[in-house]
Amino acid sequence: MKEENLSKITGMLLAGGKMLGIHCATCMGPLFEYQGKVVCPVCGEKTRPEKTKSNAKPLKKVREALHTKLDSLSEQLAKETDQTKTQEILENIKSTREALKKLEESD
Repeated sequence: MKEENLSKITGMLLAGGKMLGIHCATCMGPLFEYQGKVVCPVCGEKTRPEKTKSNAKPLKKVREALHTKLDSLSEQLAKETDQTKTQEILENIKSTREALKKLEESD
Protein backbone atom coordinates (compact mmCIF):
# COMPACT_ATOMS: atom_id res chain seq x y z
CA MET A 1 0.00 0.00 0.00
CA LYS A 2 1.31 3.43 -0.87
CA GLU A 3 2.42 5.67 1.97
CA GLU A 4 0.01 8.37 0.76
CA ASN A 5 -2.97 5.98 0.94
CA LEU A 6 -1.91 4.74 4.35
CA SER A 7 -1.74 8.34 5.53
CA LYS A 8 -5.29 9.00 4.27
CA ILE A 9 -6.61 5.89 6.03
CA THR A 10 -4.83 6.82 9.25
CA GLY A 11 -6.25 10.33 9.03
CA MET A 12 -9.77 8.94 8.71
CA LEU A 13 -9.25 6.76 11.79
CA LEU A 14 -7.89 9.68 13.79
CA ALA A 15 -10.85 11.83 12.72
CA GLY A 16 -13.20 9.27 14.27
CA GLY A 17 -14.13 7.25 11.21
CA LYS A 18 -15.21 3.65 11.75
CA MET A 19 -13.51 1.16 9.45
CA LEU A 20 -16.05 -1.18 7.86
CA GLY A 21 -15.52 -4.74 6.74
CA ILE A 22 -16.07 -3.87 3.08
CA HIS A 23 -13.88 -2.36 0.39
CA CYS A 24 -14.32 0.36 -2.20
CA ALA A 25 -15.42 -0.99 -5.58
CA THR A 26 -13.34 1.68 -7.32
CA CYS A 27 -9.92 1.40 -5.64
CA MET A 28 -10.32 -1.56 -3.26
CA GLY A 29 -9.40 0.63 -0.28
CA PRO A 30 -11.19 0.07 3.03
CA LEU A 31 -14.49 1.91 3.43
CA PHE A 32 -15.24 3.98 6.52
CA GLU A 33 -18.41 5.23 8.13
CA TYR A 34 -17.88 8.90 8.91
CA GLN A 35 -20.55 11.44 9.89
CA GLY A 36 -23.32 9.09 8.80
CA LYS A 37 -21.85 8.45 5.34
CA VAL A 38 -19.77 5.64 3.92
CA VAL A 39 -16.63 7.03 2.34
CA CYS A 40 -13.37 5.80 0.88
CA PRO A 41 -10.47 7.89 2.20
CA VAL A 42 -8.22 6.70 -0.64
CA CYS A 43 -10.22 7.80 -3.70
CA GLY A 44 -12.89 9.93 -2.04
CA GLU A 45 -15.78 7.80 -3.30
CA LYS A 46 -18.95 8.28 -1.26
CA THR A 47 -21.64 5.63 -1.06
CA ARG A 48 -24.73 4.96 0.96
CA PRO A 49 -24.63 2.14 3.45
CA GLU A 50 -26.63 -0.73 1.98
CA LYS A 51 -27.17 -4.31 2.86
CA THR A 52 -25.41 -6.35 0.24
CA LYS A 53 -27.33 -8.94 -1.70
CA SER A 54 -24.46 -11.36 -1.23
CA ASN A 55 -25.20 -11.49 2.52
CA ALA A 56 -28.95 -11.96 2.07
CA LYS A 57 -28.82 -15.38 0.42
CA PRO A 58 -26.46 -17.05 2.92
CA LEU A 59 -28.49 -15.65 5.81
CA LYS A 60 -31.65 -17.05 4.26
CA LYS A 61 -30.02 -20.47 4.11
CA VAL A 62 -28.92 -20.19 7.74
CA ARG A 63 -32.44 -19.19 8.77
CA GLU A 64 -33.94 -22.14 6.88
CA ALA A 65 -31.42 -24.54 8.45
CA LEU A 66 -32.27 -23.26 11.92
CA HIS A 67 -36.01 -23.73 11.30
CA THR A 68 -35.33 -27.26 10.05
CA LYS A 69 -33.28 -27.93 13.18
CA LEU A 70 -36.12 -26.66 15.39
CA ASP A 71 -38.55 -29.03 13.65
CA SER A 72 -36.17 -31.93 14.18
CA LEU A 73 -35.61 -31.06 17.83
CA SER A 74 -39.36 -30.77 18.40
CA GLU A 75 -39.86 -34.27 17.01
CA GLN A 76 -37.07 -35.63 19.21
CA LEU A 77 -38.57 -33.92 22.26
CA ALA A 78 -41.98 -35.48 21.65
CA LYS A 79 -40.47 -38.98 21.54
CA GLU A 80 -37.90 -38.67 24.34
CA THR A 81 -38.63 -40.19 27.74
CA ASP A 82 -35.24 -39.80 29.44
CA GLN A 83 -35.18 -36.67 31.62
CA THR A 84 -31.50 -35.88 30.97
CA LYS A 85 -31.88 -36.16 27.20
CA THR A 86 -35.08 -34.11 27.37
CA GLN A 87 -33.18 -31.34 29.15
CA GLU A 88 -30.42 -31.43 26.49
CA ILE A 89 -33.00 -31.14 23.72
CA LEU A 90 -34.66 -28.20 25.47
CA GLU A 91 -31.28 -26.44 25.77
CA ASN A 92 -30.67 -27.01 22.06
CA ILE A 93 -34.10 -25.59 21.23
CA LYS A 94 -33.38 -22.55 23.38
CA SER A 95 -30.02 -21.84 21.72
CA THR A 96 -31.49 -22.36 18.24
CA ARG A 97 -34.30 -19.90 18.99
CA GLU A 98 -31.76 -17.36 20.28
CA ALA A 99 -29.78 -17.70 17.06
CA LEU A 100 -32.94 -17.11 15.02
CA LYS A 101 -33.79 -14.05 17.09
CA LYS A 102 -30.32 -12.58 16.49
CA LEU A 103 -30.69 -13.14 12.75
CA GLU A 104 -34.04 -11.35 12.75
CA GLU A 105 -32.57 -8.43 14.69
CA SER A 106 -29.77 -8.07 12.13
CA ASP A 107 -32.26 -7.68 9.24
